[in-house]
Amino acid sequence: MDWKWTITAVLPVITLVLGAWLSQRSEERREEAALRREEALRQLERDTVRLDRRESFELTHLVEVYETLSKANTAALMFRVARTTGGETEASGRELADANRKLVSLTKLVLDTDIRVKVMKAHSDANGMAVDPAAPSDAPDSAVQAQHSLGTAQEAIAERLREIYGPRPGPLRR
Repeated sequence: MDWKWTITAVLPVITLVLGAWLSQRSEERREEAALRREEALRQLERDTVRLDRRESFELTHLVEVYETLSKANTAALMFRVARTTGGETEASGRELADANRKLVSLTKLVLDTDIRVKVMKAHSDANGMAVDPAAPSDAPDSAVQAQHSLGTAQEAIAERLREIYGPRPGPLRR
């Protein structure tokens, strides 16, 4: 056999096989890249949905904690007034107990630790004020402390609500 004939016959076949193999590898890489992009998009969508659900839960929950905290503080004030003036404490005591129960259960679900601590302090101060043996005019410190703690907790809740409701950063453009 002539070596020129072998090269002339074999080289096109080798070139054809090599070209087909390179084309197939190139297509596989494009498909892998497309799959990675698609998976990244799906993960981004899942993360966005999870964040939206979390924020929705947190918004609803924080508004409820905010309102219940106010009710518990008002109930504590009413109980203290009724107790120190010699009035009927049964109704205000029941209202205070209901508000306390609800606030304790809601506080356990607060996601932000700092807010949870502030709500628990406000709750504790309000209950401390409610059972303070001194008349409100004699020892206003416990009432002032309770109101200060309430304001601090409500401001922390309001700040978090503003963060959630605030403008969101737009998608990154490349």
